[in-house]
Amino acid sequence: MVEIGWTFLARAYWGGRYNGEMKRLMLEHAFTSVKSVIFVIGPDNHRSRRAVEKIGAVLSLTMTDAKGREVVVYELTQPPVRK
Repeated sequence: MVEIGWTFLARAYWGGRYNGEMKRLMLEHAFTSVKSVIFVIGPDNHRSRRAVEKIGAVLSLTMTDAKGREVVVYELTQPPVRK
């Protein structure tokens, strides 16, 4: 399992095709080595939560991070290989 999501794009590019393509590439690369990917998001960050739900990630748990902040964790598992 690996965490991804920090893409450092300027706000003008959030949610657009560049962000989508960057996430697609990161997921494609991650799934060559791991079977699942997690996204750690602030509970009030509804935009990011909707975005990861849109690509199929499922809410896995709520926890407190190392700085004592509540976060939600979404998980996306590797899709089955089609033959």
